[in-house]
Amino acid sequence: MREEKHPVRVLCVFSTLDRGGAESMCMNLYRNIDREKVQFDFVKHTPERGAFEDEILSLGGRIYTAPRLKGYNFGSYLAWWNRHFKYHNEHHVVHGHFFTISPLYFYVAHKNNRVTVGHVHASRINGKIKNLLVSLIEKNADYCLACSKESGNWVYPHRKFSVLKNALDTQLFSYNPEVRKEQREALGLDNDCLVLGTVANFSAVKNPLGLLDIFKYIHDGNASAKLLWVGDGSLRNDIEQRIKDYSLNDSVILLGKRNDVPQLLQAMDYFLLPSLSEGLPVSAIEAQAAGLPCFISDTVTKEVDITGLCTFLPNGEEKKWSESILANTVIRTDTSERIRKAGYDIKDTANRIENFYLQINNKRR
Repeated sequence: MREEKHPVRVLCVFSTLDRGGAESMCMNLYRNIDREKVQFDFVKHTPERGAFEDEILSLGGRIYTAPRLKGYNFGSYLAWWNRHFKYHNEHHVVHGHFFTISPLYFYVAHKNNRVTVGHVHASRINGKIKNLLVSLIEKNADYCLACSKESGNWVYPHRKFSVLKNALDTQLFSYNPEVRKEQREALGLDNDCLVLGTVANFSAVKNPLGLLDIFKYIHDGNASAKLLWVGDGSLRNDIEQRIKDYSLNDSVILLGKRNDVPQLLQAMDYFLLPSLSEGLPVSAIEAQAAGLPCFISDTVTKEVDITGLCTFLPNGEEKKWSESILANTVIRTDTSERIRKAGYDIKDTANRIENFYLQINNKRR
């Protein structure tokens, strides 16, 4: 009788399972790996249900909820991980995307003879304690991955690391004039009006109020300009107040969290990302895949410019952003081939990570 083969189950650790850059990258991989060979399970650190949870369950993944780490529950947090490994022998590989506290669960993983994979998605972080924890990652990760060279050099200064590119399905994002027309009609936008856009959560690191300052200058120069904003978050009240203060209620369209980002990108003319800090933003890769000229803060790694469509500008100089954007001429083209040549096609990246996990499992045997 033939022995039944089971997939290698990799435990992916996140803060939440909502639509963030790291989560979207992981889900892109999950959709494209051979799930008969490798299956993802997930740990989250919040009781709230995330946007990706239904899809994870439909793909055969399991979801576990760890307690939020706070100063008073350090012991119980480590105890949770000990219990998990005691009852889940299938989780031999622990892939830490929630990297600020990964040294803690990596420590428990090693005590339970598990393999740890550190994966950094940022280029810097604020806070002394968080930075201390980050400095311990390279000592606690068996394998080191990063979204960019800049991120890897920051977190693994003394270790070799591999860059795993934030790849995507190029066909899904390719520029399509017909989809652009359909989306604009659905959003009530004139075909010839100037449409700026962004995909970013309402958090301080994304510099949302700075984005509105930039758009205010653009709107002053072009009163018919619109801003499409995909995202949500804790600063929503501040953003809505700034929109009201600038009398932009009819010009800024807050779309919330959406699962149709590829289609919404088609409706835009330019993509803006004035973040204070990023690793290598998935949203900017997606925007380039849609053929959009991208205006990005110069704090973001230049590695993100894989098509020549990116212009880097300093935060705090909103008028300069406005002048650069309004002086630009939109020429949308299909960038699929450039994306693939740059190594950002999801099929190749999924095959690479799949083989990586299988090799780890073979070493275990």
